[in-house]
Amino acid sequence: MKTEKFILILLLTICCTSCENDSSKDSFNKSNSAKQITVENGRIYFPDKTAFQDFYNKSKNESSDEIASLLEEEFYKKDFYSLKPIVNNDTEINEVQRHFNKIKQSHLLKSVNSKNTSLTDDTIIEHYDELDDILGDDLFQSLLNENGEIQVGDIIYVYTEYGLLFANKEYVNEIYNFMQVNQINSLGDIGEIGINQRYPSFNSNGGLKQVTSHVSSFIDIKEAEKISKNPINNFDKFISIESFMATQEPIFNDVVNNLSTCNPSNPWLANLFGETKVCTTNYERKRRVKLKYYNVNLFLAYSIGVKVKHQFRGWTGIWREERTDEIALGVNSVTWFFDNSKVFNNTTNSMIVNYYITDTGKLYTSLNSYNNAIYAGTNKPIPNLPIKNLDLVIEVAADYIGKDLNEYQIRKLFYGSIYGEAQKIMKSLNKPMDEVGVIINQRGQSIVQYYNLGTKCTNCSDIQKNFDWGIVSPKITYNFGVGNGGDLKINTGFNDLKFDFKNPKVTGINVYGMAKKNGTWYGFKMVF
Repeated sequence: MKTEKFILILLLTICCTSCENDSSKDSFNKSNSAKQITVENGRIYFPDKTAFQDFYNKSKNESSDEIASLLEEEFYKKDFYSLKPIVNNDTEINEVQRHFNKIKQSHLLKSVNSKNTSLTDDTIIEHYDELDDILGDDLFQSLLNENGEIQVGDIIYVYTEYGLLFANKEYVNEIYNFMQVNQINSLGDIGEIGINQRYPSFNSNGGLKQVTSHVSSFIDIKEAEKISKNPINNFDKFISIESFMATQEPIFNDVVNNLSTCNPSNPWLANLFGETKVCTTNYERKRRVKLKYYNVNLFLAYSIGVKVKHQFRGWTGIWREERTDEIALGVNSVTWFFDNSKVFNNTTNSMIVNYYITDTGKLYTSLNSYNNAIYAGTNKPIPNLPIKNLDLVIEVAADYIGKDLNEYQIRKLFYGSIYGEAQKIMKSLNKPMDEVGVIINQRGQSIVQYYNLGTKCTNCSDIQKNFDWGIVSPKITYNFGVGNGGDLKINTGFNDLKFDFKNPKVTGINVYGMAKKNGTWYGFKMVF
C-alpha cells in the first residue's frame, strides 16, 4: 500500500513538473497560433510587425529558463541557430555543441577568403560575450540567426558591424552584394568584426537612409554626449542609506552601502545601436555577477533598462544564467533631462506638488512645499510615463528650483525633500512604495526620474527592469496634472511637453546589483 502511494505521488510530481516546464510553450502556442511564426531559410519568420511585437513583449518578461525552453521547442528543433543562444541546464550541452559545430562548418566553407583557417571554442565564447554587450538585449539577439538575420513580413533584416541593413526578401542578394563591396561583416562573422570607431561613409550621420535601389541602412543617430559626467563622491553611499532604511533589513542595508562602485565598460560598437554600460565581477572561478544598463534602438524594438544576472560557466565554456540563493536590484535613480521652453504660469503659488497613488488614482496635493499634502480626489488620470508598475507618481511644477540641476542634485532633492512626504502618504494607506516615478518641471527644463527602492528574488538567476514599451518608440506627450494642476484647476503652463526617452538631453544612473551564494553577496554599484 505504501509503495502504491509513493508511485502515485511520484507520477503526480512528474506530471506537475512537466506542466510547469511546458507553460511558456503553451503560452506561445496560444498567443501566436494564428500568426504562424516559423523558421524559413534559417531565419525566424514573423508574418508582420504586430506578430513580432506580441511575441517580443510577452517573451521578454519570461525568465531565462523559460526563454531557453521556448527557443529549444519552437526554433532550435526546427534547425534554427541563434546569433547567441539562450540555454539552461537542460539544453546547454546539446545546444552549445550544435551551435559551435554550425559556426565552425560555416567558417570552414569561407576560410579560403579568410585570414583565419580555424576557429576555436574560446574565440566563439569571447564573441558571444561581446555580442551581449553590443546589442544589450539578450532576447533580441537570440531571435537573430547565426548571420544576424531575421525576417518580418517580406523584409529581411541583417545586423552588421555598421548597423542594420534591410530589404525586401526578393532583393536579399543586393544586401549581400552591398556588404561585399563595402567590406561589411555581419555580427555573426566571428573574428572578422572590426572596431573602426566611426560611422560608415554611406550613412555618416546615422538614422534611416536608402543606400541602394532596394537596400536601406539604419544606425542610431548619435547626438552630443548624453551621459552625466558628474564625479562619484561619498554622497552616493549616503543616498543608498536614505533609500533603503525604510524598506530593507539592517544587514541588507550594510551590504548595499559597502558595495564598491564599478567602472563600467562601454563597447564602441554599441554606439551604432544606442548605448550599453556593463560591469562584471567574477568569483569562485566559474561564477560571475553582471550588471548592465542598456538604451538601444534596434529598429524593430527599443530596449531601455537595467539588468543584473548571475551566471555560471559550465564545461561548454559559455556563460549562462544560473539560479542562486538570492538576487537583488536597486535603482537609487535613473534620470532623464529634457529641454522645455515653458514658464510656470501660476502667479499665486511658487510650487505645486502632486502625489498620485497609481492603483486607485488617489491624488494628494501640496502648495508652496513638498510637505503637508492634502487629499484631492480619487480616480485621477495618472501622468503618462514609459515605466510600468509604479506604486507612486510624483510631479512638481515650479518657476525655479535651481539652475542647470544635475543628477546628483535632483537625487538629493528627492531623498532630502520629497521622499519623506511620499513615504508618509503611502504608510497612511498601508501601501508599499517600491517603485516611484518623479517628474520635476521648471523654467527651461523638465526632469524625469525612476526609483526602485529594492527588488529581490530567491532561487532565481536575474532581475530586469525595462523602461519602455519594447516595439514602440519611447516618446510621450506630457501635461502637468493632465493640464489643470490636478484638482486645483490651475494651468501651470507645463502642457504639451514632448519627452523622447531614447534621446534626452542627458541621462544619469545610480543603481546596484548583486547576487547571494552560500551566504555571501557579490556585486557592485554603477554610477554615472
